[in-house]
Amino acid sequence: MKIVIGSLQCEGNTLTPIKTTFEDFDYASGEKMYEKLKDVTAYFKSHECDLVPTVYARALPGGTVVLRDFLRLANELVDAIPKGGIDGVWLYLHGAMHVEEIGSGEEYVLKKVREKVGYNIPIGLAMDFHANNSNNIARLVNCVAGYRTAPHSDREETQIRAAEMLLNCIDKKIMPRPQMTRADVVICGDAVQTAVEPLKGILDMAREMERTIPGLMCAEVFNGQSWVDEPYMGPSFIATHETDPEIALECAEKLAKEFYEKRYDFVIPHVEVEEGIKLAMEATEPQVFLSDAGDNTTAGATGDNAYVLNRLMKAGAKDVLLAGITDAEAVDICYNAQIGDELTLTVGGKLEEKSESATITGKLIHKGDMVNYTGGAPIPSATVDCGDITVIITKDRAPLCRPDILDSIDSNWRKFKIVAIKLGFLFPELAKEAERVILTFSPGNSTPRLQDMGMKNIRRPMFPLDDNFM
Repeated sequence: MKIVIGSLQCEGNTLTPIKTTFEDFDYASGEKMYEKLKDVTAYFKSHECDLVPTVYARALPGGTVVLRDFLRLANELVDAIPKGGIDGVWLYLHGAMHVEEIGSGEEYVLKKVREKVGYNIPIGLAMDFHANNSNNIARLVNCVAGYRTAPHSDREETQIRAAEMLLNCIDKKIMPRPQMTRADVVICGDAVQTAVEPLKGILDMAREMERTIPGLMCAEVFNGQSWVDEPYMGPSFIATHETDPEIALECAEKLAKEFYEKRYDFVIPHVEVEEGIKLAMEATEPQVFLSDAGDNTTAGATGDNAYVLNRLMKAGAKDVLLAGITDAEAVDICYNAQIGDELTLTVGGKLEEKSESATITGKLIHKGDMVNYTGGAPIPSATVDCGDITVIITKDRAPLCRPDILDSIDSNWRKFKIVAIKLGFLFPELAKEAERVILTFSPGNSTPRLQDMGMKNIRRPMFPLDDNFM
């Protein structure tokens, strides 16, 4: 069997002013992309598939992708697909890529792939749990696999499930027609965690469908990315049956109905910033993570808001690591200084006009490259010890979301009482080491207060902006 593989990923956020460009992507083409997709490549090769590599490109969640740069990637992917002689197409797309003048980048790519291969070649699609699926997504593919964990810990498993279903389609010579429905509910991602009710029960329902309904290939739940101002933003449910789309549609509708009926049970576990700081300072645990959820770089925010930093200083918080804040100018100043120099810096407030800045004075204790979350080029960073608070500054937007990233700059993060971090819920690798996490209603491009989003194009009615309309 000859299988085309390709991947384009960037979780969009239309609230942020920072556009995503080609330079933001960790990019590989041809056989070089096998290193980026090791598990699924090994799976296909173990099934004696000949692979046709196209493009791999992954960017940190961020703003709308610049049109010309998106077209450069999308066209390269499509152009690399042979005009004939292939048995299937496997794609790994985020699901919430937002593109200038286009909207859904995933729908555009899938349409162009279909134009190239026709409708007799099966397409298997792997996507993120936070995919915002436009109306045509399910009509353009034959099987869909989505992450079943949030925080995400099943990326590789999801890629392989999509591959398994694709090979099943080829072996059985079937062309399933996935069916999609929606729930007119938008819930902050921090409240939609897969190990916590009510989402756990909804996912259990989906797995029970797969176990008990003959021919049902999968039933997938997507929460969507809340900070995308498009009519297709929000939860969607896609089910795939080998031969009967009516059964698939019934399954998807049941999941959507259950999600809507449980809308009041999604509890946002955040507190006001000042309260969160007080709780952290009074905590009996040796270490507490204070999550700056509104300026979460893994949700596309700018990462340059010093709102939490200013309030930590005002509260007199001690033994704090601020990890971190985006400020290219401040990093440049640090790189021109010597370790041990005392510096006064203004940090933050340079990317987003609503972001606060803060003035800090302290000793430069580290400067150097930090591991890049996306796998791309390392990110220049600097660390300043201000006495009670140690501040990590990054030249580019960067999530310090894993222990290896924090360790890569010798941050000694485990020794601090409070780690203030620009995330919502902690990523699994960090959560394993966290004794306590306090999430806050901090302001920013990933605000947990959905009423503050200022959306103009989402479909209405929509809970919690509207209620009792079904």
